[in-house]
Amino acid sequence: LCLSTAALPARADGPGDLQAQARSLHLADDPAWADLLQYEAHPLTRRLRSLADDPGFFNAPDGASNPAAELDATLARLFEPARPDDPDSHPQCRFPARLHWLRTRLGISTDTLPAQPCPRLEAWMAAINPAGATLVFPSAYVNSPASMFGHTLLRIDAVGQTEATRLLAYTINYAAKADASDGFSFALKGLTGLYPGMLSSSPYYVKVREYSDMESRDVWEYRLNLTPDETRQLLRHAWEIGATRFDYWFFDENCSYMILRLLDVARPGLRVSQQFRWTAIPVDTVKGLVGVPGLVSDVTFRPSAGTELAHRASRLDNAQMDAAITVADGHSPPASLGSS
Repeated sequence: LCLSTAALPARADGPGDLQAQARSLHLADDPAWADLLQYEAHPLTRRLRSLADDPGFFNAPDGASNPAAELDATLARLFEPARPDDPDSHPQCRFPARLHWLRTRLGISTDTLPAQPCPRLEAWMAAINPAGATLVFPSAYVNSPASMFGHTLLRIDAVGQTEATRLLAYTINYAAKADASDGFSFALKGLTGLYPGMLSSSPYYVKVREYSDMESRDVWEYRLNLTPDETRQLLRHAWEIGATRFDYWFFDENCSYMILRLLDVARPGLRVSQQFRWTAIPVDTVKGLVGVPGLVSDVTFRPSAGTELAHRASRLDNAQMDAAITVADGHSPPASLGSS
């Protein structure tokens, strides 16, 4: 029995169907799509262009400046055959935040796309076990020009986390991958975008030891009212940009600005990064987030070892201070403090 191919029904929800649906919904003009592609209006021409400086971040040849072409190309590539031998290179695994957003907006069912597991992404997400997020602000560190205005990063709080276990939570940190050995070269490259920005993830206790103990920086923690679903979308986008080069600029496209853009993706419509078009000084971005109604639910202060020492010293009288200094200088044994 022979059938004419013209009589066969077209595959439902194929790339063409979804592309047409996306056009009818004007998804390419949605600010959430712009956030996912790291688009920002050029300060002079006002035309959109992506902050990503890596062609691997795009699926269309002109995806860095054409939201509609990038949307069409992304939908087409999601239908590529599964890759059992190299699963994490599949577009579904490379761009999980875009996939999640498109599934939500277009109602793409799980059986529409090729079944493609993403073992590395799934293992990373399972290890973090996200339930919410906390913005972390270490104070200024004058010994580093890049941190002289403070720094911001995110702590991803785990399911069932308590105050006793929060040091085990993972962080999302964005920083310049600097290689200069002298201050002039470091400043010059940082001011002209010659360093690549690098996203990294490490346990919170490592960052606390670095900031509080080694650099004697006070740390403030701002718990954010993100839902578990929003936090997972934040992590999906962090996964997407983790392998992407961004030019790092000290005063605008810096650690704080990238953190704000992650939050914009986590909660479409937040767009808090748009408050900082010219500069993104860490302390100002913290104020911007605190100023968003209902976004920050709790604030915790973690004093540095130096701050704690100074506080304890302030409670000593003159004789006790002199005795402590004598011990610190090695002129008296520690046991002498107990007998004084």
